[in-house]
Amino acid sequence: NSMGRGDETFSHPSEFGEVYGSNVTEWPQAEGLEYVRWMADSTRALLDQGVNIIELLAARAHERGMQFWPALRMNDIHEDDTGRWSALRSTFKKEHPELLIGSPYPKVSGYPGYRQDDFTWAFNFACEEVRERKLGLILETCERYDVDGFEMDFQRGRWYFKQGEEAEGMPLMTDLVRKVRAGTAEIAKRKGRPFTLMFRVPPTRQRCLDTGLDVPTWIREELADLFIPMDNAYLDMGAEIAAFTKLAEGTSCRVGGGLERASKVYGYAGNDMLYAAASSFYHQGASFIYLFNYDCHRLPRTASECYTPDEIQLLREIHDPRRIARRNKRYTVSVDMQLNTPDRGGEMPLPYEIAGAGQSQAFSIVVGDDVESARREQALADTWLRITCREYDPALVEASVSLNGQLLDSGHRIELPSSTTVTFRDVPVVQGTNRIEVALDRISGPDVLRIEGIELVIAYS
Repeated sequence: NSMGRGDETFSHPSEFGEVYGSNVTEWPQAEGLEYVRWMADSTRALLDQGVNIIELLAARAHERGMQFWPALRMNDIHEDDTGRWSALRSTFKKEHPELLIGSPYPKVSGYPGYRQDDFTWAFNFACEEVRERKLGLILETCERYDVDGFEMDFQRGRWYFKQGEEAEGMPLMTDLVRKVRAGTAEIAKRKGRPFTLMFRVPPTRQRCLDTGLDVPTWIREELADLFIPMDNAYLDMGAEIAAFTKLAEGTSCRVGGGLERASKVYGYAGNDMLYAAASSFYHQGASFIYLFNYDCHRLPRTASECYTPDEIQLLREIHDPRRIARRNKRYTVSVDMQLNTPDRGGEMPLPYEIAGAGQSQAFSIVVGDDVESARREQALADTWLRITCREYDPALVEASVSLNGQLLDSGHRIELPSSTTVTFRDVPVVQGTNRIEVALDRISGPDVLRIEGIELVIAYS
């Protein structure tokens, strides 16, 4: 459960923040933003009745035989969006701008943030007062409430130090994490109960370091029990699960795979995509699955509507690789949030532009399905690969596609208003890493072949 409305505004009282809405005199008036104030009104109504939402949720979880772990978004930047979320800005931040990253707004590849004011309200963790304030909030929560663990979400948001000062700030953040580990361990010892500390971190080792987070050291020193490397905003099947799992060898740390309903270019991530991601992560060594924004990023429906049967089914079986083994899967190659190519700062393999006849580019998808046994048991209905490119003239461009070294026959081509898709049926997919190579055989004029999506589908009888 995320314990904050914003970075420092909560639905419960705290010595290290304030109740959401308590310092707001003007609310956004735009149509569709009524919920910004409704949340504050609901919070106040609960508190006026003596209801502390953390206590309530903890009690309910324990009644249901579940553990309860509050989650803290370590530097949430929703409040940078002046038009919608200025109400999230705490009095403390307004009175202490020297503790914020401020201006100029950070430029992070693959993540635009909310740049309209050229100012971020994110805390600068180079400041000792900021680190001590976060430490105090975490320890206060673990001491005061009946919790079984705590999550530190380092993917909300994407920056913790002024740009260019990440390497200098890295040991400061590690010191904070060490203090959290020691402090929560002492609280758990006093309470005489087990306690789990979990970190959500960037999806690659390099991106962790670029952010100022020395996650390899955190794993080596066992500063948390569970680590979830995943993208901050979209479903990313390319997260380095295998690499993080290798880092955790010889430690007590476990690595999980993170799932998100939102995806870039491929639309809403249905169960087939989430099953695919989970299967891939399990194959790479993940020992559990983590769901982020599972309730928030559902298909649009009224707030009163319950989960659909499909959504409930996924919740009941995603934890068990055996139960999802023969579920239909749709694997994808990840697309940059800002649609930038890698040579223009994009963080993902796609989009990618191939220029010049004779040039090619390879992509990989890690498949968790045991497709060989499915073939032997005649349980495999179909396998197909779809390549989506920016619209091009086949009279001017000729390309070929190989999967795992096998040249694929001409696929079924469909022209859409702004793109071209080519689908290849009955492709030679294998369990593990699948290598997809797109080669530009012929091109006329100055155009390039821009690849915008790659999907690999496995369907069962």
